[in-house]
Amino acid sequence: MKKILPIIIIGILFLSGIEANALSLKKTNKQSTNFEEYDMVVIAPDVFSASIQTLIDHKNSHGVKTFLKTTEDIYTKYNGQDDAEKIKLFIKNAIEANGIQYVLLLGGHKGQSFSWYIPVRIVHLADGARYTEYVSDLYYADIYQEDGSFEDWNSNGDDIIGEWGKDSFDLKPDIALGRLPCRTTKEVVTIINKIIEYETMSFNESWFHQMLVTGGDSIPNSGAPFPYEGEAVCDKAIEIMKSFSVRKLFVSDMSLVDSSDFITAWNQGLGFAFYSGRAGPSSLLTYDINGNSVTPFHVKQINKLQNKGKYPIFIIQGCLSGKFDVTIFNVIKWLLKQPNIQFSDIAFDCIGWDMVKLQDSGAIAAIAPTSQCWVNTGDNNNNNIPDIIESVSGFLALEFLRAYADEGFTTLGTMYMKAIQNYVFIFPVHSDKIDCKTIQEFSLIGDPSLKIGGYAI
Repeated sequence: MKKILPIIIIGILFLSGIEANALSLKKTNKQSTNFEEYDMVVIAPDVFSASIQTLIDHKNSHGVKTFLKTTEDIYTKYNGQDDAEKIKLFIKNAIEANGIQYVLLLGGHKGQSFSWYIPVRIVHLADGARYTEYVSDLYYADIYQEDGSFEDWNSNGDDIIGEWGKDSFDLKPDIALGRLPCRTTKEVVTIINKIIEYETMSFNESWFHQMLVTGGDSIPNSGAPFPYEGEAVCDKAIEIMKSFSVRKLFVSDMSLVDSSDFITAWNQGLGFAFYSGRAGPSSLLTYDINGNSVTPFHVKQINKLQNKGKYPIFIIQGCLSGKFDVTIFNVIKWLLKQPNIQFSDIAFDCIGWDMVKLQDSGAIAAIAPTSQCWVNTGDNNNNNIPDIIESVSGFLALEFLRAYADEGFTTLGTMYMKAIQNYVFIFPVHSDKIDCKTIQEFSLIGDPSLKIGGYAI
């Protein structure tokens, strides 16, 4: 049996940074008599609605027919166990009444408080690591059971959602869904401007055809005959993205010595950035073969990023890097020693969202886990292929690239959705808790309708 090891690093508070390839849905039991077709719905609180109109106008101008639905309206018109289920019921109706392909959840925490503009679904799965629960936006995308009935992730009816071993899950996404976990109107305006800039100015630009891969020895003193696990994943990423020129930052050849190497490569402009290694909400971390740590990037350095107009899609195979439910007020829970709170949860934001919300630099989107992710190490099946690329988080991180490069999905949400679907078809997600967690925790922080590489002018 393969040995599975978690990838995790504790973040530090004071260093925290402030298509044409549409996928088919399952058949439904309900057919609407009033069908008004749309491509995307943006779900957001009313306080953001005025700022969102610019995005809706932009999407409509590019043939992505889009409308806004406020949470306030949803909560008054739909009956569900809680606000999250009301939103999910609305999404089901929008699929059936409007034929939508994309859902953008636009809202995160209300500032640094514990309240939410768009609620999260906390699922319950004890994997033997530090957390027994975590955020999963896959809940909102998994609308139907196999027979077409509504999937509520509450099969035992106890109203505790997503309990491993007690609830059954379909787990296959039925809609391309992403979240922009904005905490303020300023963040809404910033990311909308970036999306418009990216989709109108990126097409056929030379910088888009560049990819950055970053890795080292993710698990020191493990993994023989492939001890540089992160580099093995990156090598496979290079193989998949064969049409891209690659900037490679590896610890083994000293092309990655410190964060200045990462920042310099990032600032030249990238279509994709791919990282495999350890991480936390605030930083990336890997090692050399002797166990000496190397920090490719920390959010305290985020103002050194200067890549205006050249924003990559950032895929992060590293624990907690997409944990957008952090807040500095978690210090209260941590001091009270409440369960499922670690010191790293005391942060302004996670590194994935920090990079996306950054004005005039950073990333256009991130795909990253909301909890600890797992890897297999070594070559336990003796096939001369690193186990890290054959299963769990290593496989899934690469699958996002395969969906784009090999299967031709050119909008961000369909690329993401197809990768999750592929994983469900290949691995025993209904009987293996680590496989289940892997697809539940990797979130799309971005606009699911984003045209990868921009629109042709």
